[in-house]
Amino acid sequence: MAALPKPQLMLTKTRTTGHHSGFPGARHIRSSRNDRPYHYMVHSPHFAYAEYAVHLGQFDWLSFCAGPGTAPVTVHLYDCRADSPEYDRELKIDVPADGSCVLGSPPGYAHWFEDLGNVTTRNDYQVFAPEDSTVRWSPLDDNATYPVEQMRSFRPSVVANSRELPVPAQFLISSAVSQSWRGGATEQGVMTTATVGGQQVKYFIDRELSRPGLPASQLGTVSAQVGSYQAVRDDSFGIGVNVTSCLADTMVLPAGPAWPEYFSVHPHLTVWLSPLQYDCPEAELHLIDRRADSPTFGAEEVLPFPPDPRTVLRIEPGVLMRARSRHVLHYRVAYEVHHARSGLPELFVPLSAGSALPDVDAPGDVLADDVVRELAYR
Repeated sequence: MAALPKPQLMLTKTRTTGHHSGFPGARHIRSSRNDRPYHYMVHSPHFAYAEYAVHLGQFDWLSFCAGPGTAPVTVHLYDCRADSPEYDRELKIDVPADGSCVLGSPPGYAHWFEDLGNVTTRNDYQVFAPEDSTVRWSPLDDNATYPVEQMRSFRPSVVANSRELPVPAQFLISSAVSQSWRGGATEQGVMTTATVGGQQVKYFIDRELSRPGLPASQLGTVSAQVGSYQAVRDDSFGIGVNVTSCLADTMVLPAGPAWPEYFSVHPHLTVWLSPLQYDCPEAELHLIDRRADSPTFGAEEVLPFPPDPRTVLRIEPGVLMRARSRHVLHYRVAYEVHHARSGLPELFVPLSAGSALPDVDAPGDVLADDVVRELAYR
């Protein structure tokens, strides 16, 4: 029998963009190679968990990100695996909230978090199925909870899954969850039944959700929309993927109040930008449409960065952009890669603000998801 996995704490890598960029100094937190699905949890200032959670098939890889000076997140763990030689073992780990570490929590470990106020969690998870194919288990309903006070005197005994699903299947599950969250969902709906045409039909009544405000762009190549999210107790949000490739990067931008001297241009990249803070600081984007086939070719605007983590700003290829803010901005960038009309796709081109503005040809179709993922984590 193979040894059971244990919790792990690993250092992440970071990469900082150079000064020849519309986002100079932006720090890319490489908590994942983008070779497994992910979601974010954006927590309000007063958010607190009152329960331990146990997954049978989900191996969580957690990183935490918040503003400078934020205290570490305290993670409590219990080994609840019936076949573990360390069953009932308790662990307590303080994980920095600067994105510098990733904590791995295997299936069958109960976990509870303290000090999550104003902290955003990224979870890059793996999905495991039961070794015995006759065991009933659903990856879409893999979260048992136990009150903290109850766990102090009682620990459940579970059999954790141990057969990792193929990577495409894991991304398919992630896409299904995100699709169910498209445009907003909550944890607090009601399942009921009704008779329709003489047949019993089950349906889900969701709680009414407040609608986030969307910045209105005048450019034909820029649009804002409500993304994939689930509201948690009306004060925090689970943020799902918005692109079929399921790829995204965590970014931190210590922007200044003046516009950078360079624009970023993405000739063959559609980027989806969204904030990763519950109360996002004010920030602005300077956008110029240089896509040759765009109905607004040559137009420019200054657009507020979306303040709400439930929203996403979609910027198509051929748009020049740069950002400014008086605060540190945490944001997510998801992306789609397009074919070039000839040669290899150009993903990023720096452009001095004093340079002649380029004309960018229309891109080709979006590359297949598996190709984009392979490019992302090689």
